[in-house]
Amino acid sequence: MKKLLAGLAMTTLLAGSAAWADEVQLFHDKGFWSEQLQTVGEASLQETGVKIVETPYANAEQYKAFIQASIASGETPNLFTWWTGEPFNELVSTGQIAPLGDVWKEMVASGNYGESAKELFVVDGEPYAVPLVLARWVVMYDKPLFEELGISEPKTWEEFIAAAETIKAAGKTPFVATVQDGWRGFIWFQELMLRMHPEAYNGLNDGSVAYNSDEVREVFKTWSDMYAKGWFSDPRSTEEVNDFARGNGAMYLIGEWAFGLLTAAGVSADDIGVFIMPNIDGTDPSAVIVEGAPMVVSTAGIKDENTMKALEYFVSVNGANVWGEASGNYIGNDAAKAPNAVVSKVNGDIAASNAGSYLRWWEAVPPDLQGELVAEMNRFMLDPTMETAEDVMAKMQTLNAAYWADQ
Repeated sequence: MKKLLAGLAMTTLLAGSAAWADEVQLFHDKGFWSEQLQTVGEASLQETGVKIVETPYANAEQYKAFIQASIASGETPNLFTWWTGEPFNELVSTGQIAPLGDVWKEMVASGNYGESAKELFVVDGEPYAVPLVLARWVVMYDKPLFEELGISEPKTWEEFIAAAETIKAAGKTPFVATVQDGWRGFIWFQELMLRMHPEAYNGLNDGSVAYNSDEVREVFKTWSDMYAKGWFSDPRSTEEVNDFARGNGAMYLIGEWAFGLLTAAGVSADDIGVFIMPNIDGTDPSAVIVEGAPMVVSTAGIKDENTMKALEYFVSVNGANVWGEASGNYIGNDAAKAPNAVVSKVNGDIAASNAGSYLRWWEAVPPDLQGELVAEMNRFMLDPTMETAEDVMAKMQTLNAAYWADQ
């Protein structure tokens, strides 16, 4: 596996500098998928004659800095990944990202993709990306343990809480959750917010709801109570996936993309169950948080035949199948095989409940607030008392109010 790039010293490795004419670099910050992306790259070479060469950065902040410096210098990579929501809008506003309307016309006309798959990547009516991942955020669980304890898959909030109580009474930890890599603090916050106050969930992201509002306070109170009951694993762990694999938590709230990481860590695919977390108010419509990881093409890249061959292979049925089998990831190609039983189950559950989609907090929140707000949520997880929560809420709202006052 290639060594992860360490920083901006590598900015000379731009998309136009691939060693061979039949290679296209895909820049990204997802080193945990390096081997899987290499598999896709080799398959692309065999089918199209163009090899996709994955080029990873060590972490999201270094990667952002690299892309931003590249754009500022006018040397935007031909093909790279990003995030949806406000970060995506800002990227498109640079004028260096190519619209992909013609690509999507072919994708939809083929019957392989629905129009809804495109929506996460649309800015001002035009799509500017295709999906590297189209992941729903769900609860994966230890099926053998659930069976051993006689726990049925929770369909209501009361059943969800009863499952946690049963697991804890059996001497096990109900939930895996950590602050690993610095970005995970928002995961339980966003989920509890959606399950308790779906109308306020969106309000947080447009400035109309305060981070020290009664709705947010209620979320922190519920979260703190869950910690007080001993329901969460050690938040300081740097091995979150392995924690679940080792049985250090019976349920794991995460994107579907983690399925491949879990099986790579030794968990049998047959032992992984999945459900969409139920709402506290059973009368609220079913809902699920969706993360769309986009692949974008620069205005120079769309003129490069090899770049477009690589992109089109990735979203093809064969490309989606190779990527899905290697990584467990779903990209919305309905003609491809469901990459695993988790994705298939979630597809069925969404169809049966007509679940609405909510953009993940990380993408929905203004980029200028992302890092500081999630750092405060991490701080709460490390000391999950209401005293800490009150301080965290106050600081988050100070940051939030200052940002929106300038808009």
